[in-house]
Amino acid sequence: MLDQAAEVVRRLDAGQRVVAATVVRVEGSAPRAVGSSFLVGSDGTVAGSVSGGCVEADLVERCRGLLDGGPAHVVTYGVGDDLGAPGLTCGGTITVLVHEVTALPEGALHQVRRAAEGLDACLLLDEQGRVCADAPLVTLRTPAAHPLLVVGAGEHAVALTRLAAACGFAVTVLDQRPLFATKERFPDAYAVVRDWPDRWLAAHPLTAAHAVAVLTHDQRVDVPTLTAALASPARYVGAMGSRTTHARRVEALRAAGVGPDALARLRSPIGLDLGGSTPEEVALSILAEVVMARHGTTGRPLSTTTAAIHPR
Repeated sequence: MLDQAAEVVRRLDAGQRVVAATVVRVEGSAPRAVGSSFLVGSDGTVAGSVSGGCVEADLVERCRGLLDGGPAHVVTYGVGDDLGAPGLTCGGTITVLVHEVTALPEGALHQVRRAAEGLDACLLLDEQGRVCADAPLVTLRTPAAHPLLVVGAGEHAVALTRLAAACGFAVTVLDQRPLFATKERFPDAYAVVRDWPDRWLAAHPLTAAHAVAVLTHDQRVDVPTLTAALASPARYVGAMGSRTTHARRVEALRAAGVGPDALARLRSPIGLDLGGSTPEEVALSILAEVVMARHGTTGRPLSTTTAAIHPR
């Protein structure tokens, strides 16, 4: 998922002008939420999306019009009635504000830079796309990245970190072995920490936003790490291993004083039943379960469900 604020900062720092098409209203089913933006730079390059490709070609031309001196404006897209006309295929309607974001007040630029650094931030825009403090038309919001703690620095952790970072997670890799816990092995990680996991957790309490994936399947590491993680408010705690390993691990956790309610939170064997076996396929299985837990959904095939695909 595009970090919109980071992309804006990168382009501004490069001396570009930037025009954004920002979703300000959604009715019915739509691919992207309010606040999603499609960016066009004065160098001609684009980034992001507001519809998954249905209306972006039309928005490129609208954004280029602003770069050529045209005014900010609002456009609404629904189901295209005319053959070849821009429109959505999902049945919903989106209203998009096309506006320039290069000339930001200092306070607004500070907010954008906060978001680019992984912190929660927002910009309030009026009907002309100008940053304002009162009566905003839309809040252009870039939330902080979702924190994911990966314990163990093996090949599965390498694959999971790469995939999770691409999906907007801030991944911290934690392993006590200097040979494995290196930034070179994990270039996409937010942080790589060389320490015993339980000791590090004692000094860095987890929050309700955290997901924890324990990939070591070594009880000397697993048991104290999971004991700490299951005692925390972390929304997701999973552990890798076979069903036999899981059974032994549960007995060891019980012996360590972990109660039944905490054990019921443990997702082990970790991941969804996708059938894959390579590190990349296992990483996909794990991340799918993490995302499912974050959104509180079922993980069932969409073809077997009837609820809205993109809940409002």
